[in-house]
Amino acid sequence: MWPYSFVTRAEFEKRKDFVDSTLRHLGCELLPASPQRMTMYGKGFHETWTSERPLYRFRGVYIHIGEVLHEKPFLVLELADTLEEAKSNEMEDADPFPYDLPDDEIVLEVKRSLGLEEYPKKMSPDS
Repeated sequence: MWPYSFVTRAEFEKRKDFVDSTLRHLGCELLPASPQRMTMYGKGFHETWTSERPLYRFRGVYIHIGEVLHEKPFLVLELADTLEEAKSNEMEDADPFPYDLPDDEIVLEVKRSLGLEEYPKKMSPDS
């Protein structure tokens, strides 16, 4: 069951579509992928769905668009070193980012996840 009243699953998937187009624009190679069945758990809910998002390859890394469901949904690029890991969903998450960022900020987050831009430096308490 989709747990949010302020955004529909369809609206959220449209943001994933934007990330898909951003990956292609940045030169990621589109690969055929089998749909994966995933279950997300959160505070008092779970949702199972079939992800039909494509798999990409960029600089030897395999990439899939995923999600993290918290107080609001986040987008995340999932990364694997081998095709076998990607196909068996043994992927590491990059830093998640909110689905409702403006387009230019989503592009920046995707670039950061791909290593094309640096993440901002964290300020130490002594600074």
